[in-house]
Amino acid sequence: MFPKQAFQSRQDELFFKNSLSGNLMIKMKFDDLLVGVVVSIVIFFNTISTTMLNKGFLHVGASSLLVVVALLLLRFFNKISIPYHYLILSAMLLMVAVMVYFKTDKLNFLVYSLLMILLVNADRKVILKTYVGVAGTIVLAVFLLSLLKVVPNLQYSRGAVIRNSFGFIYPTDFAAHCFYLYVAISYLLKDRYIGLRSLSGVLLALFIIKFCDARMNAISLLVAVLLFLLFYFTKEKKLKLYHLLPYSVILFSTGMIYLTYQFSWSSPLYVQINQCITGRLALGKNAFNLYPLNWFGTRGVQFIGSGGSTESVLNYNYVDSSYVQMLFTYGIVPVALLVGIYVIVSKYEFKKGRYLFVAILSLIAINCMIEAFWFVPTYNIFMFTLFATEVVKKKPNPSLSYSEEIGGI
Repeated sequence: MFPKQAFQSRQDELFFKNSLSGNLMIKMKFDDLLVGVVVSIVIFFNTISTTMLNKGFLHVGASSLLVVVALLLLRFFNKISIPYHYLILSAMLLMVAVMVYFKTDKLNFLVYSLLMILLVNADRKVILKTYVGVAGTIVLAVFLLSLLKVVPNLQYSRGAVIRNSFGFIYPTDFAAHCFYLYVAISYLLKDRYIGLRSLSGVLLALFIIKFCDARMNAISLLVAVLLFLLFYFTKEKKLKLYHLLPYSVILFSTGMIYLTYQFSWSSPLYVQINQCITGRLALGKNAFNLYPLNWFGTRGVQFIGSGGSTESVLNYNYVDSSYVQMLFTYGIVPVALLVGIYVIVSKYEFKKGRYLFVAILSLIAINCMIEAFWFVPTYNIFMFTLFATEVVKKKPNPSLSYSEEIGGI
């Protein structure tokens, strides 16, 4: 028989451990709830701004979203262990974002940077599920309302092809939503429904080509289907080729900037490339001729596109490439810093064996060579999960801190 005192001591120890476990679970639930609420609000208004519903009370400015994002500071009342590399990168990004604001008088980059920074150690799946739930609902609702003619379906012509926007401001906006939602859903369901997901991806790509003529997003969708098939059947087995993935964004971003800067109508090769990507090199080159490049953005930069109206735009100069556009709107330093963060996090995720996640980042990096959504949460939500973490579901261990329990970066 054990002594009564020892028995009581073990009871106290068990009670203490259970209390710690309970407190840990409460902290995790509060963190998930707060992240979910803030991300929902940002995604809701960000997505609405890309639709023909962006009027009245549904329109919210960047200053209001900045206040909402700042609520994530409440997360730090819990004990979240912050690694040194995060402290350095986040401090640099925050300082750069403030510089961009003072230089350009625009808040967007500061809002998005703060959102990315304050989602440190958040559950990546919570962020992705929130994005899919909010953005997916809006996209589906607006699509159906456009079919019922409640929301305008703006139609544009390219040659003999009619391009439908299905309630969004431009066909490529609708197509981009479809691409990013498909990738997010497939990542969340990466171990399930591979046949259904693959078929859905192919059909969605064909639909986008047929009714939107948004070829880049359709091709990206098909590549995504192949990517998920590859990783599903190889069980994310490490291949030598994967070692290049973390550095892909450097190749694609600098490659697109170089091609754009060097573009010349006198070069048959450049002209052919320009035609293949529907004039994007020429429009980017026009930006280099029109605006100066600055370290932290250029005040007064205005890229005029056709979105939101079917009327002819006489002074159309919209730059679709994320990397080229951001060079002018945000500056050289922010673009270089974001590319650096992208590489550092990709290398970290690669070392952890999360090859599918790194491959998705690479696919998005390619897509953003000719699409303008690299640093916009309603599209590229993966950008805002770079400082988040993959939570391993397991029973709480009272001996671990909160950040250790969730597997901090």
